[in-house]
Amino acid sequence: MTLNFFFLNIYPILIEFFFVITIAFCLIFFVILSYSPTKYFPILINSIIFFVFQILLFSLVLLLNMSPIFIISWNNLLICDSFSFYAKILTLFFSLIWFFIFLDNKSILNFEFWILILLGILSVLFLFQSNDLLSIYINIEFLSLTFYILASFKRNSEFSTEAGLKYFILGAFSSSLLLFGFTLLYSFTGLTNLQDLAIFFSGNLELLSNTQIYFAILLSFFCVLTAFLFKLGSAPFHYWLPDVYEGSPTAVTAFFAILPKTAILILLIKFIFIVFLDLSYLEIVYFLLFCTSITALVGTLGAFGQLKWKRFIAFSSINHIGFFLVNLCTLNPLNLANLIVYLIVYLIMTCSFFSFFSSFKTLKFPNISSKRFLNSLNFLNLTNPIFSLAFLIILFSLAGIPPLAGFFSKFFVLFSVISQEFFGIVSFLLFLNCVACFYYIKLIKQVYFSNFNNTILPILLSSSKINIFTFGFTILIILFSFLNFDFIFLVANLVCLHF
Repeated sequence: MTLNFFFLNIYPILIEFFFVITIAFCLIFFVILSYSPTKYFPILINSIIFFVFQILLFSLVLLLNMSPIFIISWNNLLICDSFSFYAKILTLFFSLIWFFIFLDNKSILNFEFWILILLGILSVLFLFQSNDLLSIYINIEFLSLTFYILASFKRNSEFSTEAGLKYFILGAFSSSLLLFGFTLLYSFTGLTNLQDLAIFFSGNLELLSNTQIYFAILLSFFCVLTAFLFKLGSAPFHYWLPDVYEGSPTAVTAFFAILPKTAILILLIKFIFIVFLDLSYLEIVYFLLFCTSITALVGTLGAFGQLKWKRFIAFSSINHIGFFLVNLCTLNPLNLANLIVYLIVYLIMTCSFFSFFSSFKTLKFPNISSKRFLNSLNFLNLTNPIFSLAFLIILFSLAGIPPLAGFFSKFFVLFSVISQEFFGIVSFLLFLNCVACFYYIKLIKQVYFSNFNNTILPILLSSSKINIFTFGFTILIILFSFLNFDFIFLVANLVCLHF
C-alpha cells in the first residue's frame, strides 16, 4: 500500500516535492545567515546563487531520468502525462538559460529574490499538472503573487513600484474574470475536473444548443479565454505589459518574458483542445481570429514609436503572441507541434536578446550607467563588431528573415494555418510582418550607420564566461538551426504526444 501511494501520489510530483524541500531549507538557512553582518555579502549572495543553480540542475537531471507515465493523482487534482512532463523539461531548461544570463547580476543583492524565482518556477510546474479548476486557479494565483512582488522588488525605484502596482491591479481583474468563468462552469455543470468537463461537453452540447445553459457555458468560455489572453499579454488586453516590462528589473523582465508565456500558453492549449474542443466551432474561431488580428496590429504599430528597449521588446512579444494565437485558430491538434516549435524558437530568441542587453552599459564620460534607451546602441559597431553582428542575427531572426530560425518557425505556423484555408488572416500577418521588418532595420541602422558621438559609447561589461557561452549558444541555434530542424520538431512532437 505504501508503494502504491508513493507511485500514484509522490512520483508525479517528485520534482515539485524536491523544490518544496530545498526552498524551505534555503529560506530557513539564509534567514538565519542574513543576521550576520560579516557573512551577508558576498558569502550569502554567492551561496544562494550556487544553491539555485544546484536546484535547477538537479531537478532537470531528475526529470530527464523519469518516464512520462499517465497517472491521475491527488483526488483528480493533478495529472501526469507526456504533455505536462515535456512542458516541465522545457521550463527547467529555459530557467537554467535565464539563470546563466543573470548569474553575475549585481543589481539585486537580496536572497529573497532568488527564493521568489524558485517559487515562481514551482508554481509553473504545478500548473502544468493541474487537472481541476480549483488547482488551476490556486496555482495561477500563486504564480501571480510571486510576480507581483518581483515586479516591485526595487522598492526605491518609482518605475518598479508603479510596475508592481499596475500588474497587481490588472492581474487581480483578470483573476476575478477567470474565477467568474470557472464559477459559471461549475454552477451549470456541477463539475470541476477537466476530463469530466470534456466528457460532459462531448455528449451534451447538441442537446443543449439554443438553450440558456448553452449560452451560459459559452459566456464562461469567453471569460476564461479572456483572462488567459490578459495574462498572456494579448491585445486588446495588453496595456499593462509595456509598463511592467519597463519598470521591472532587467532580470525580472526576462523572467516575465519566458516563464508566464510558456505557462499560460500550455494552459490555453489544455482548455481549447481538451475542455472546449466540442464547443461551437465558429464562436471560438471568430474570437481567436479577432484577438490575433488586433494583437499583430498593435504589436507591429506599437513598436515604431518606442525609445526604450524594454518597451520595444514588450511590443515585439505582443506581435509574436499573434502567431501563437493564429495557430490555435485551426483547432487542429495535428498543428500543435508547429506551435510548440514556434514557442521554443521564440524563447531562444528572447534569451539571446536579454543576454545581449545584459552585457552592456553606456559610457557617458566620465560616468557609466545602465542602458535604457535604444539610442545607447549608437556606434556599437565600432566599439564591439562581434556583438554587433550577433545582435544583427537576433534582429533578423525576430523579423523572420531567412534562413534564420525565426523565419522557419513563422513559416511552419503559417503553413499549418494555410492548410486549414485561413487565407485572409495569413495575408494580413504577412503584410504586418513586412511592416515590422522596418523597425528591426531601424535598430540595425543605429548600430552600423549612426552618427558619431564621442561622449556616449556602449561598452561591453566583464561578463562571466557562462553568460558569454549562453549568448553564443543561443546565437548558434538561431543561425544554424536550418541545417537540421529535426531535433526541435522531435521535442515539439513529444510535447504534443498526448493530443
